[in-house]
Amino acid sequence: MPQMKQHLSCQQEWTPVAALRNLRAARGPLSQMDRQLAFEAQLNPEAMHIEANPYALLEAARRENLGQVVAQLQSRGRCPRACLYALSVGGQAPRHSLNAAAAFAEHQSWQVGANQSYTDDQGATDSLARPGWRLVRQQVRAGYVDGVVVVTRSVISSRTDEYREQLAWFEQHFAFVGVVVPEVQKVQR
Repeated sequence: MPQMKQHLSCQQEWTPVAALRNLRAARGPLSQMDRQLAFEAQLNPEAMHIEANPYALLEAARRENLGQVVAQLQSRGRCPRACLYALSVGGQAPRHSLNAAAAFAEHQSWQVGANQSYTDDQGATDSLARPGWRLVRQQVRAGYVDGVVVVTRSVISSRTDEYREQLAWFEQHFAFVGVVVPEVQKVQR
């Protein structure tokens, strides 16, 4: 996954150059449509411009990576192996979160081995400071699992930049992140 730069906040001035930079950082090379939209934005800078939700871009990249990893594993005749990860609140075991993650993995026909559930206390903010999350990464690095399933992206990190870094790490290790509740909720009309 390409490194993504910090998106423009509503208080920063929008410019076509900044928009191009953000698009390039988010998705790599620009498509013909992106170039056309950027050109039109330069011609008409007063027009309203809507910035993409950064979590939508991350969700798309996460899903694309997940699809590629699972497809390649299945093409080799392998069932994807996943571990489960959840955060405990107030010292209580996150039984419901782990059950939801396990049900999601089962629905996807992924294999979850015995003793492949990891937890941490909710208090730690830096994901790499959490022993359970480090164990998940060790399982991936050692090749014991092909990915991890969490209930929400905030279980990995509530910070966009750290979540992006973790997704990039999984992609670099040819592993996936399955999320039970998508990063971006679809609006029902």
